[in-house]
Amino acid sequence: MTVLAPAIPAQVSPSRQVAVTVAGATVVVPCPLWCTHPHSEAYRSLPDVSHHGAPITLAAPTYGGVEQTLTARISSWPFASDPETATPFIAFDAIGDECAQLAPTAALAVADQVIAHGYALRALASSVTA
Repeated sequence: MTVLAPAIPAQVSPSRQVAVTVAGATVVVPCPLWCTHPHSEAYRSLPDVSHHGAPITLAAPTYGGVEQTLTARISSWPFASDPETATPFIAFDAIGDECAQLAPTAALAVADQVIAHGYALRALASSVTA
């Protein structure tokens, strides 16, 4: 078993060790405590190893039930050559497929916009008289 450190040292803390299969070999890599991804798939190469946290989702009613309209989770590809994906980021999904990779400050700006939208929706609903 080979033990590898991530490309970005900040990815290491806090973490646990997990065994993953990369190109048929078992490799032990650091896995952040926020990661809920099972790492059960076989990876073709080390840069394919990724970490994903539990999603948070805003659901909206539709004619056929409920649709997940806003989903976000922490993700990272610690061995990627792109420093923006090698360090943890917020994977923001507004439609059903990841549409943005947000740094924490950008995610906070989106959160402020979502909160403002919620207040505007409440005001809109309150303005409707029965």
